[in-house]
Amino acid sequence: MIIKKITLENIRSYTSQEIEFPKNSILLSGDIGSGKTSILLAIEFALFGLQPGQRGSSLLRSGENRGKVTLNFEVEDKEIIVERTLKRKTKTITQDSSAITINGKKEETSITELKSKILKLINYPPEFIKRTNLLFRYTVYSPQEEMKQIIIEDAESRLNILRHIFGVDKYKKIKENIQLIGIRLREEIRFLQSQTRDLEELKSDLNKNQEREKLMDSNIIKKNKELLEKISQRKLIESEMQEIKARLDEKINLEKEAEKTSIMLSNKTLTLSELNKERSEFSTKLAIKKDKFEEKELISTINKISSTKERLKKLNTAYIDVQSRINSLNLKKQEDLEKKNRIFKIDLCPTCLQNVSETHKHNILNETETFLIKSEKEKNILEKKLSEINSITSREETNLSNLENKKSELEILKIKESESLNLKNEIESIDKSITSLKKDIKFLESHLDLLKNSIFKLSNSESIHKTKESELREAFNQEKIVEINIAEFRKEKEMLNVQISLIQDKITKKEKTLKELGSLIKIEKWLSNDFSNLITFTEKNIMFKLRMEFSELFNKWFEILTSDNFSVNLDENFTPVIRQGEHELDYSFLSGGERTAVALAYRLALNQIISSVFSKIKTKGLVILDEPTDGFSEQQLDKVREVLQELNMAQLILVSHEQKIESFVDHIIKIKKGKGISQLTKPKYL
Repeated sequence: MIIKKITLENIRSYTSQEIEFPKNSILLSGDIGSGKTSILLAIEFALFGLQPGQRGSSLLRSGENRGKVTLNFEVEDKEIIVERTLKRKTKTITQDSSAITINGKKEETSITELKSKILKLINYPPEFIKRTNLLFRYTVYSPQEEMKQIIIEDAESRLNILRHIFGVDKYKKIKENIQLIGIRLREEIRFLQSQTRDLEELKSDLNKNQEREKLMDSNIIKKNKELLEKISQRKLIESEMQEIKARLDEKINLEKEAEKTSIMLSNKTLTLSELNKERSEFSTKLAIKKDKFEEKELISTINKISSTKERLKKLNTAYIDVQSRINSLNLKKQEDLEKKNRIFKIDLCPTCLQNVSETHKHNILNETETFLIKSEKEKNILEKKLSEINSITSREETNLSNLENKKSELEILKIKESESLNLKNEIESIDKSITSLKKDIKFLESHLDLLKNSIFKLSNSESIHKTKESELREAFNQEKIVEINIAEFRKEKEMLNVQISLIQDKITKKEKTLKELGSLIKIEKWLSNDFSNLITFTEKNIMFKLRMEFSELFNKWFEILTSDNFSVNLDENFTPVIRQGEHELDYSFLSGGERTAVALAYRLALNQIISSVFSKIKTKGLVILDEPTDGFSEQQLDKVREVLQELNMAQLILVSHEQKIESFVDHIIKIKKGKGISQLTKPKYL
């Protein structure tokens, strides 16, 4: 990772400042309080945002409402730009928007997403996403006030910090989790033990219920045999009832036939009585004296009627002819009178349109009068003839009426004579019917007597049938009782089977639980003993190896920084042990420069050991040192050149107010502060 540029807007003592970082070693030079450390804090803020416990007021310039940091850096072949802003609210200052640009592609992200993306880019372990940036603080950049903090921490706190930095705290977490899992496993074991205590009791209950089930099966078999016997008895009674029913049906049929015969006998007796009465009436009618009918007289009368009708037809035709002629004469007379009246009034002939003379008029009138006289005479003759026709017609109609009456009388006589003949035939037919009815009545009376005798013989069938019905009801009741007993046994067996099934399920589950219990006991024993011991052993070995490497590196850097006869190593708690000759020195009794040398050596050794542990992190080539020479003597300052050469970093950013350091670095960025605003002077490149 190489930092290329940072832009500050309203960050601490900076209002607006852009700072470019070349490769190799860079010195941020300036007086104390000029704003050097502010640049380092801004770099950390751009990468990771506000740290837990860090307030926005420590970065946002006093009196300003918004601030922004833009950091340009390079990771392998990726050009990255990170932007973070701060916003002042009523009572607090919070992080606002954030964005990341990778190879020209910009993306607005949340604060957490941005940190996750950066950790992924620099290949830090993902568990550092929700933690403080200790890995960055102890490999890349430690603020000045934290340089010596890890030395003066108590042993337990120091070990916890180092475990976290080394990624070894996972073993402690594993042991804590083993204890928690062990507690839960033991609770589960106790629970499963309580669940399996009644297993033998359940097996005993199962055996008892299975014995009861066998007894139920035996009872059901017995009851089924009893049911078959009851069904056989019931079917026997039903068979007997069918025979009795047949006899009863026969009796009913005989009674119906007797009733029918009785009705037929009654009807035939009634019919015989009616026939005798009818014969008596016919005989009486036949005995009455009647006039003798002559067929010739009826034929003669019919012929006379026909002749009379023919004469009346001719008279009617003559009447119509005479009447027509009279009507014609009357019409001609009327026309002549109208002609006569018109002649007197005509002066001009309507045909020839010539004047009509009086002479001509009188000639026409005379001629008309002659015709009128002639017509009147002819009319009188015709009227006389019409009167004669009417007189003859009247006489003929009277004669026809008399003949019609005579014909009717003769026809009635004919009918009466025919009725007498029919009466004789009817009387003969009635006599035959009476004879037949008497035979039928005699037969029906005989048949009815036979039916009554047969019905009497079958009269006890009904009482026998009622008795059998009672026996059948009782047989059905007995059969039903046995069926109910069987159903009860089967229901009880079904319930018992359910109970057996439930017990078997419980036994199966409890046996499964018992196996699970055995597995859990083995797992708990393995976790509590074997695995826990393995984790402890592994952690001790890792920490021992790290301590050995760390101690060796720590001693190397310390020897470079000090010229006196000092030696250092680390105890089991990674606490520096300082010796001068045969004497062990307490850290607190060292001079300021010596304590700084111990802290810087510890810090550089920690950087190297962490870079070794996390070999794939992308920040190994970057180191930022904030006032690492605080309290150094001139001789110790000279040693810094050797330290910087030994480090051989791709990019080293050094903050110091010591002018002597300027000759040790490749690039110098001078910072000055005036009227509360920090600014850069022209950078110096060596």
